[in-house]
Amino acid sequence: MGNKNRTKTTDPREIIQWTRRYAKSRTINFLVQWCFIVFIICIIGLVASLTQQAYITKNMPLFYISVVFLAITFFFFIWISISQWTAEIIWQITMWFYGREGFVLPEENARSKKLPRWVIALIGLMVVYHIFGALLISFRYLSLQYLQPFSALVLVPVLCVLIYYQGLGFWAWFWPILYGIHAVLLLVGVPIGFPSQWYLLNIMVPIFGYGLLAILVGHAYSRYALWKLKSLTREGLDMSDNVDIENEQEDISS
Repeated sequence: MGNKNRTKTTDPREIIQWTRRYAKSRTINFLVQWCFIVFIICIIGLVASLTQQAYITKNMPLFYISVVFLAITFFFFIWISISQWTAEIIWQITMWFYGREGFVLPEENARSKKLPRWVIALIGLMVVYHIFGALLISFRYLSLQYLQPFSALVLVPVLCVLIYYQGLGFWAWFWPILYGIHAVLLLVGVPIGFPSQWYLLNIMVPIFGYGLLAILVGHAYSRYALWKLKSLTREGLDMSDNVDIENEQEDISS
């Protein structure tokens, strides 16, 4: 009976299972990508505000400069999305943070996998969509009240596609799900928005907050998965030592 319990606690399939869970919950690479997305959204929001003020005050030179800057932001985001240099930075930061924990991937050749071109194109269209929304706000065709739901309409499915193709764990789904729920609550009139003078926070806080929450959940789960993995391997080593001792005792007695 004792041997059966030991075998169950050190089942190699269980070790493999927790190794995959741990690998999928290492969140630093996602955190770096999250920072890039938040950075671009912040720039778009600030430039949209500047564009709106320029349009209201009839400052056309400033208005045209703002529109050009939005275009530059779009091409910059496309560049960092497809650049090998960006991918290498994310990889190096990830390896620096997890260096003491060793190298692990959720599946073979995961690092060599690249996002399909249509997914990269989808990211570009998402940026264009947000720039278009910024222009709609500038010309007062889109109310600031619906800025976050307007963003969620495209950002939520794009995040889902990215999470799926990058093979991230369950924690990553918190971001698009909560962001989508936030948009629905705003549409039905739940008073969760910020005052008009702080309208940019209506999109900044959900993106920052729900993204950070998902990353923290993933990080906490990765710590638990690592602890579980170490416990299983330690039990396996202890069982192996006990078996060796028992074999030696049997040899001596015989």
